[in-house]
Amino acid sequence: MFSRKVRDNSCKAFLIAAENSFENFVYNLIVNMSSNFLAIILSAALLAAPYLWPSTFALAWVALAPFFWVLARVRTPRQAIFYGWLMGFCAHLIGFHWLVYTISAFGGFPYAVSVLVFLLYAALQALQMAIFALLVRSVGFGPLHIFPALFWVPLEFLFPLLFPWHIANSQVSFAWFIQTADLVGPYGASFVVVWFNAAVFRLATAKKEERWASLLPFAYAALSVLVSLVYGVQRLESVSEEIAGARKISVASVQGNVDIDMKWNPVLAQKNLDKHRELTAQLNPVALVIWPESSVEFMVPEDLPALPPESMPSFKSDRTYFIFGAKSFRGQLGTPNGKAFNTAFFTDAGGRILGRYHKQVLLAFGEYLPFAKILALLPAMPVADGFTPGGGPVAFQLSRGVRAGPLICYEDLMPDLARKAVSEARANFLVNMTNDAWYGKSVGPWQHLWLAQSRAIETRRSLLRVTNTGVTSLVNAKGELVQTLPMFSAGAMQSDIDILNGETYYVRFGDWFAWGLTAIVIALALLHLRRTLKKE
Repeated sequence: MFSRKVRDNSCKAFLIAAENSFENFVYNLIVNMSSNFLAIILSAALLAAPYLWPSTFALAWVALAPFFWVLARVRTPRQAIFYGWLMGFCAHLIGFHWLVYTISAFGGFPYAVSVLVFLLYAALQALQMAIFALLVRSVGFGPLHIFPALFWVPLEFLFPLLFPWHIANSQVSFAWFIQTADLVGPYGASFVVVWFNAAVFRLATAKKEERWASLLPFAYAALSVLVSLVYGVQRLESVSEEIAGARKISVASVQGNVDIDMKWNPVLAQKNLDKHRELTAQLNPVALVIWPESSVEFMVPEDLPALPPESMPSFKSDRTYFIFGAKSFRGQLGTPNGKAFNTAFFTDAGGRILGRYHKQVLLAFGEYLPFAKILALLPAMPVADGFTPGGGPVAFQLSRGVRAGPLICYEDLMPDLARKAVSEARANFLVNMTNDAWYGKSVGPWQHLWLAQSRAIETRRSLLRVTNTGVTSLVNAKGELVQTLPMFSAGAMQSDIDILNGETYYVRFGDWFAWGLTAIVIALALLHLRRTLKKE
């Protein structure tokens, strides 16, 4: 009787203990997950903020620390992948929230469908951060906590993004720091920022007895920042001297401010053209006049020898050159040999076409349909012909050795295209022609400008951006924003463009830094895999 009572009490105690343990387990699990989710959202918000408000660039220096804290807490690679994906997903939702309007306006989708498409876009682009998290969780932070920076650069360099961005772009307002772009492209600044984040995380989470040891990674990361700043200050001074002594040419950029609802309407095409002509007629004599992408809304034959007089603007000088954007075609559209292009045409003052540039990198779903040839084989699947990509860089030759390197739409977000316009086509200033009306009255047009500013530093060339509704702007060879026109207003901006002919290390040798780190990361990953297989 006594033993049975003891057994009953023991069972009750065991059940109570088990119940308490389960409750504690569930409680700790919820607390841990809540902490992880909050840290991920905080990290994503800190990372996205400088892309919306460049003056908050300092936030990027600690943005990844909460993310690294989560990666250090998770127990499995699968959890790391999930939290990495969540981090990338939230960062894209915040940083590119304006894309919902663009998807609706550009694709003609209802707003609800546009939201779903945007969520799918963010989910796919978040895979970049998921891979990054897997590498950090699997291989570790490495000596001096430098491995996260090593892992990030190849992903930033190779991962396909619809709108290419770099962590270096978060520092567009920190001119002293980002001047290393003329050596290694945007990847050097990205490397330093990620390394500094990892060092901050190590310092902030170190135990008391590890505090002195944690100072070493921070000291080395801080030293890399200092080296970048010293180089930046020196280069800003030397480039300022080059700009002061450079030859100038006068260029007029025409911003027609044609609302997106008025574009590509055959009834309004001539009216929109006349709007650009009227603005041009008011200009003082200049060496070059530029209209934005798709400013001429008629399909233009690729081999057209001259622009018709009724389409040409009038200039106050017969030495003025003219660049305009239009859709062009070769052959007969709708047939196997018919091709359409997004084109920049270059003419003299009389309208004689001297050159043309076809956009090289087309916008998926907007200018071409991925896997269109495969989809066309499916029954009852109508597939419209898209644009054809251009063959390579071109420079429009003006008088006295001046060469303009055209880039269309979001091509100014791609370091390699701007670099090749200088290294191969020998452009001594860059022109971006774009129509950002698709972004609406959002931060999108400004974000496009901020992401593009680095091209001027990488190549040490002036970057003139000529847009339909804004932001028409001039960025000098130091990456400084020199001039802008107000958004959503018709007008013309006359600028004196610096003609620079030097060749930066990045222009000459390309992405040597990014490729070098890619090789190192592949070696580290293979070494880690080999060790893992040996243990098993």
